[in-house]
Amino acid sequence: MRAAAKPGVVLQYDPVQLLGTVIRMEAGGYCVVQCEATEWRVQRAASCLLVPAVGDTVLISGPIPKQTYLIAVIHQSEPSTARLETQGHMVIACPRGNISVQAGHSVTLQGDEDVVLDTAVLHMRVNKAECTVGELDYMGTGARVSVSAVRLIGSACEVVMDRISQLAHQVFRLTEDTEQVRAGRIDYQAEHTVRLHAQHTLLTGTDLVKVDADQIHMG
Repeated sequence: MRAAAKPGVVLQYDPVQLLGTVIRMEAGGYCVVQCEATEWRVQRAASCLLVPAVGDTVLISGPIPKQTYLIAVIHQSEPSTARLETQGHMVIACPRGNISVQAGHSVTLQGDEDVVLDTAVLHMRVNKAECTVGELDYMGTGARVSVSAVRLIGSACEVVMDRISQLAHQVFRLTEDTEQVRAGRIDYQAEHTVRLHAQHTLLTGTDLVKVDADQIHMG
């Protein structure tokens, strides 16, 4: 353990702690800070996450002039905009509590490669949602959608299922060109009336065509 300096001991270096104004930004993460008549070329300390801008009042500090860093932004010239930035990966953790992100206008999540959501339960509640996706792949054990109206508009629709069940009060389907059905067996049953009408109607059977009723009217 390092012992404290004894009273009366004179330090062999002059610590630096000054307030100044950022006058320009340089490559490599360096900031040029004007402190009275002296310009200091310093880097931002790792603990200073707020990115300084030209015109900001900052605090620079260090044990010697060659080891001086920008440790804090005291006053922003444009307080309406702030940017937190760090080099490398960042983890914001709260092992025993919650994390809330709140904004008065909007919240934007942007990832140059991807955005990953990994959780046990996902809750989303909005008044209106707009989703624009180039390609979408969904995999799950089940999906349930409860809405008052559904409208699907596209150039093609393909459905591949082992079984399809539909229950509706009324069904209306309009096909402008050709509708084709290929099935092993077709069974239609109506409680009241079945009507087939066309300009030309053909009923053919390879082996048998059977019409059975109490009354049959033809012509």
